[in-house]
Amino acid sequence: MYGPPPASAPRPGGSSAGAVAVRVLLTVLAVVSLGFLAWVAMLRIAIMRRTGRDWALFWTQLLLNIACVVPLEQRFAGTWMNTAGMIALLVQMVAVVCYYLIVDTRHHHAPAPLPAPLPPAPAPVPGYGYPPAYPGTATTAPSPSPHLNPLPNPYAQPPEPRPYPPRTPPPAAPPSPRIDQVRAELDELSDLLRKEEGR
Repeated sequence: MYGPPPASAPRPGGSSAGAVAVRVLLTVLAVVSLGFLAWVAMLRIAIMRRTGRDWALFWTQLLLNIACVVPLEQRFAGTWMNTAGMIALLVQMVAVVCYYLIVDTRHHHAPAPLPAPLPPAPAPVPGYGYPPAYPGTATTAPSPSPHLNPLPNPYAQPPEPRPYPPRTPPPAAPPSPRIDQVRAELDELSDLLRKEEGR
């Protein structure tokens, strides 16, 4: 009950064969195409993580890829632009492959987010088995799970005992006429017995 919370488990499928196969396939695709298809790896990251930063990196890398391919046309053959375009394309390929492998590995081995804490249980309704709540007294609901609040608060004051109302005896029912008649007969009988004893 006490102690650190349990460590969060890695995401399911973090090191699954499917994730590793996709990682290898996209890496080989980027290397074999000499960087022409490196944008596919960046698209995979953008779809997988769904952040604005990843989408911006994808579009930037795609535009840079197109800019590197243009100097590789036949009309620029043998010029410095052709050589610069090829070098830029190869550097971009290495950068994208390294970035993709790091991000994809971290994404699949990141701990899964902890579940949101449960809302507190509603206070019990007074009835059979529960004492009624009185104005001015605080009602405490039981903790929904021992794992959500493992350590007690040392500064919390213990709850004050609730004063229970004194039990009053039920009101006496008015005597029935039959009881009065029986009393009168018993009184007469006791008077007769006293007189008999007096003789």
